[in-house]
Amino acid sequence: MPISWSSVSRDGIILAEAGQDDKDGGVVKAAQKISSVKPTAGWEKVKSGKHRGLKFHLHELANTELDGNYGEENSVKILLWTFSCVYDPNELSEDYAKAFLTKIVYVTEPLRGMPWWRDGGLLSAQPSFAPTLQQQMENVEQLGQLATLNQHLSETKEIMATNIENILERGEAIEELEDQASKLDEMSKVFKTKAKQVRKFKMWQNAKHGVVVGSAITTVVGVAVIPPLIALL
Repeated sequence: MPISWSSVSRDGIILAEAGQDDKDGGVVKAAQKISSVKPTAGWEKVKSGKHRGLKFHLHELANTELDGNYGEENSVKILLWTFSCVYDPNELSEDYAKAFLTKIVYVTEPLRGMPWWRDGGLLSAQPSFAPTLQQQMENVEQLGQLATLNQHLSETKEIMATNIENILERGEAIEELEDQASKLDEMSKVFKTKAKQVRKFKMWQNAKHGVVVGSAITTVVGVAVIPPLIALL
């Protein structure tokens, strides 16, 4: 199979994965290597022996309410969705691997609003989504039509542009919050409250809040048990 492993994560937590290691442990090594790469607004790539690792992020803006003595303030955080795969470059080109992950982004769109996706812990979506992920891996060659490939790559560029806007917007929101805290420096009680809010805000960057309604419909795959490959290592 051209794609040896794939996973979907939220804020660094693997929600579902599918794949099989080779006899040399190369797939696991490549999966762990690509998973450790720092996220950006675009694609991340690694080489690991005969395997290649590829990863794409979706930076989703989510509103967070901070409680304080002077009322509630709406702040901004980002849910970081990660879509990864390990593939054999002798069987699959990088463009096709990118098209595969882009398809997974859209397949998961209606699911990412579900509680076990937004709030769930390690492998919380494994029973429900791993069979779908496995099926998509097995059918990756169906992306072979040039028009389909170009469409997926074009969609990815749009997501990357949105990622950059969301990252910049979050940065502006953090700066505004810090400015508000510094202006209250002479009022010790208020300052302590704001400082507590800033700490809570940073902690909530990795929290799981918000609801998003998806627009696509995912085909239900028959019940199957797909064991995780690296999540429990």
